Amino acid sequence: MTDSKDQKTTITLEPGQVAVVLGMEDGQISRQLFASPEVDAMLDDEQSDIPFHYFLASAFLVRLDQDEDFASDLAEWYDERLQGEAGREEDQP
Repeated sequence: MTDSKDQKTTITLEPGQVAVVLGMEDGQISRQLFASPEVDAMLDDEQSDIPFHYFLASAFLVRLDQDEDFASDLAEWYDERLQGEAGREEDQP
């Protein structure tokens, strides 16, 4: 088995996109925010406003970091969604 820290994944962002990448390291959530070159250019331009989707992704990461209940509530919501989708698939012939 290969150590997962040695494996790399490439993400290709479309122009104007941002990506939040979440992972688990030693039981802790790791997080990174990536922006396409176009968004990076807007962030570097002091005359430009921060794009809303970049702000929203940043706010999500700050809340994840600062609100202990948010991460567990988010995980619970996700589990409920998965169980709901699994139930719908079982109902289909």
